[in-house]
Amino acid sequence: MKHRSPYPTRNRQSGAALAVVLILLIVVTLIGLASLRGTLLQERMSASAFDRSVAFQQAESALRAGEAVVRQNWQANNPKSAAHVNCEAVGTVCDVVPPNTYSGGGAGWTSVTASTKSTVAGTPQYYIEYMGESTTGDTSYLGYGDSANAAQYGSEGGQTNGYFFRITARSADPAAVSDRALVVLQTRVSIK
Repeated sequence: MKHRSPYPTRNRQSGAALAVVLILLIVVTLIGLASLRGTLLQERMSASAFDRSVAFQQAESALRAGEAVVRQNWQANNPKSAAHVNCEAVGTVCDVVPPNTYSGGGAGWTSVTASTKSTVAGTPQYYIEYMGESTTGDTSYLGYGDSANAAQYGSEGGQTNGYFFRITARSADPAAVSDRALVVLQTRVSIK
């Protein structure tokens, strides 16, 4: 006589149910990791865009500060004293972008007091160059032959009717904030 157990016995599982579930678990895990990676990339991109936006605002504030210095010296009847470099002088070669603009340091850069310190890395700076005078004979103030420093090339002019300055601004000293966004802006100012 065979002895039977009062409890039913389990039958052995057959098929691929366990393997399918494990494969699905791996697929779902990989999808989750990919979406996490995409989210982190988006966070980095938005942080970089914000950093660039703040740097642009800082460079704009430095441009405004440089323009204010030029105008203040104009009102004091001493317009050329605002410039760090006199590009009108014979033998002076002024680069389109001042020296050390992207490498940091350099003489002639003036720091501006920043208004928002919480999100700002570094202090904005400006660099002023005196480009020359415009005379009554000028028809296009910066055109060929009538450029701001045409007198340097032997051009004869009439009565002075304006002074030209080039102001370059950067969001911060690159040597101080090497891992942050750097924005460089430039404008020309004419005072008559």
